[in-house]
Amino acid sequence: MDIKNKKAKILACDDDENILEAVKTILLAEGYDVKTANNGKEAIEVFKKDTPDLIILDVSMPGMSGFAVLDRIKPYFGNKYTPVIFMTASIKVDHKLRALHGGAVDYLIKPVSPEELIARIKNFLELKKKHDELKEEATFDWMTGVLNKAYFLRQAGEEIEKSLRNNFPVAFMLTDIDGLKKINDTFGHLAGDRVIREFANRLKRFVRRIDLIGRFGGDEFMVMLSHKNESQAGMIAERLAKNMGKPVDFEGNRINVTFSAGIARTKNGEETGINALLKRADEALYDAKSKGGNRYTLI
Repeated sequence: MDIKNKKAKILACDDDENILEAVKTILLAEGYDVKTANNGKEAIEVFKKDTPDLIILDVSMPGMSGFAVLDRIKPYFGNKYTPVIFMTASIKVDHKLRALHGGAVDYLIKPVSPEELIARIKNFLELKKKHDELKEEATFDWMTGVLNKAYFLRQAGEEIEKSLRNNFPVAFMLTDIDGLKKINDTFGHLAGDRVIREFANRLKRFVRRIDLIGRFGGDEFMVMLSHKNESQAGMIAERLAKNMGKPVDFEGNRINVTFSAGIARTKNGEETGINALLKRADEALYDAKSKGGNRYTLI
């Protein structure tokens, strides 16, 4: 989230209409996208629908307190950093401790000056921005936007374990762009980088959203095909080959691109962990490359 270029979405909840309207006016004046709720139940519904970047909750509300609202929505945070600020007229220390121990980032006593409220919000949104950036760096490959190697392998390992528990097949594909060195030598490394990025984009377009795509390194990419058996994985490889063969445009040049792939699938009586599948897929890829490339081998 870029606070300057993208409106941060803030959910404010208070049963006092005057206070809620005042908070909304302050936030709108700062350019935020504001969602409001008059009670705890409504706040939960708005949260699930709009996924706010920051939440402001009144503590004492009829029916459901702010503490109860936070308890209900926390499980939906997952790995996201969602700052929650409590506002209340209560000066009880135990209320403040309950809020902070319950997961809130701040506890403000009413009436809150507009300047203080905005300053706190900006601070926590900046923290959220940094948290999201670090999370993205730890998850995605900086160059192509697909999953990085470490994160992909963790997720793929979990998918394999799930497939074994629920008895459904998975296939693992390791791909390699054919002749990237020649492309670099002929058109330059910027052209090679352009081909790698376009290759990743095409993978994303022609593989299902439920499948995992990761960059192994260089021009090698990994794809975890969930609920796909041997013949289905082969059909996907053929479909990819058909669409990958379209030239990549770079500075007036049309660069022809092909790829090779090795595919391994879970089999009864064989090791089925992610490292075992990766090893078999690598052997299959080597076989495809040794036969001239622009093909796939299924092992």
